[in-house]
Amino acid sequence: MKNIKYLLVAMGLLFIGTGCKKFLNVVPIDALSGNNFWQTRNDVEGFTNGIYARLRNKVGGGVLMPALDVRGNFVKTVGTIDNSGNNVFNNLIANNLKSVTTATTTYDNRLKAIMDWKAWYDIIAASNILYYEVDNVPAGNLSDTERRRYKAEAVFMRNLSYMFICKLFGDAIYYTEAYNSKSLPRTPQVEVMKKCIADMSAAKNDLPIAYTDVSYTGFRPTRASAVALLMHLNMWAAAWDNGDKTGYYKSVLTLAEEMATYTNYALLPINEQNTRLIFKGRTSENLFGVLQDYNYGETFVNYSNYSYFFSHFPIQGATTKTTSFMAYEKDYIGKLFPAGIPDARLSTWFENATSDNNTFQFKKFTNTYPTGSGTSLTANSDDSAIIFRLPDALLLAAEAAAELNDDATARSYVNQVRLAATAPALISNGSELKDDIYKERCRELIGEGQFFFDLVRTKRAINTEYSKAVISVGNFNAGAWTWPLIISATERSANPYLIGNNFWN
Repeated sequence: MKNIKYLLVAMGLLFIGTGCKKFLNVVPIDALSGNNFWQTRNDVEGFTNGIYARLRNKVGGGVLMPALDVRGNFVKTVGTIDNSGNNVFNNLIANNLKSVTTATTTYDNRLKAIMDWKAWYDIIAASNILYYEVDNVPAGNLSDTERRRYKAEAVFMRNLSYMFICKLFGDAIYYTEAYNSKSLPRTPQVEVMKKCIADMSAAKNDLPIAYTDVSYTGFRPTRASAVALLMHLNMWAAAWDNGDKTGYYKSVLTLAEEMATYTNYALLPINEQNTRLIFKGRTSENLFGVLQDYNYGETFVNYSNYSYFFSHFPIQGATTKTTSFMAYEKDYIGKLFPAGIPDARLSTWFENATSDNNTFQFKKFTNTYPTGSGTSLTANSDDSAIIFRLPDALLLAAEAAAELNDDATARSYVNQVRLAATAPALISNGSELKDDIYKERCRELIGEGQFFFDLVRTKRAINTEYSKAVISVGNFNAGAWTWPLIISATERSANPYLIGNNFWN
């Protein structure tokens, strides 16, 4: 939105080379821009905007976020999805991804884009360059505080990328050097998480508590953003570390206590108006996300939005789109929102919630912009992609406390979220409380790209109670929870250490 000229320059500067080195080697900046770059704050800001643009392209340019909630979930196709989408989404629901890797329909190709980790490594490579080069800006052109903040933003973005890489693929190629050109093997994901935790913890306090420029709120990382990221890194590490997990859970609770000190963040009561505000971004709930705003020319492709599949006009599509492509199963909605228990999320976020057919309407993402007019009028989603939100952090804290058998603390965190939804407080204990907290994440974060990650992280993917496409213990341990990692022959030739995910090979 700002410094458009510099953003365009930065996008050019972030060109990635070919073959394996396309995610391990970056063309040196001075070879592309001469020695006049990295001289001013505008240079740094422009390059930084280019990194966020890359994240925006990954999140808003594909089907990533919807796929993360659909895979293994209690949903079904109830209409004809364009471009041969029905069979593809049915395979995704069933965790049948092998067929996707060789198929060539439009939606198979869109899912295959998730299976390519290049875009995440583009962000990592550019973040490493930013971290290195910002120290070369002349002292008089960038204050020490600004320098530290930009470096902390680079650390945040590379660790956010590593989080997604590990959650999608498991083990990752880990590096933090600028202009790295070495052939590196994949590092076990627990080790990657530990490195990311140390990296982000060291840089966290160089991020601002809040930005004076309100346009940055929710879309540039703050200390609270880093806290949320660290909570996710710790919980993912705890899921896979075969040793003592206590330290991870204690760290999450310490981070939750820090989050509470940032008084500019608070839960908003669930209603239609607040829902619209939350998913535009820039509210007291928004910790970090990717902006979509038609008024600024910041729009996503339509199929990157959850509402594209689970909603219809006047929320999504042309006036003739009177039904939805997909719906949640009636029994699942009944489990999430038991009859007789009040919950503002059910009445606010759903219409015909238990219809079990194409009249189902998901109303969580209702910000729109129109194109056309009259009978040609089309409603397009204008919601931002929210990656971290305060309820998510509170529920992770509740989960960590429950794992430490501190049920009182666990209830105190989860009941903050339920209070905002006008739902009655939980009074459960032990394993029942752990299940209740998991279900609360399913309720609160529905449609936000957290479902499959939570299903895997808590190992509930092996339980038919929690997944429509249960994965056997043997297949789960063999990597059936990962996404296939598509590696070209050129990449394999360039990096002898590079291997895919064996379960899908």
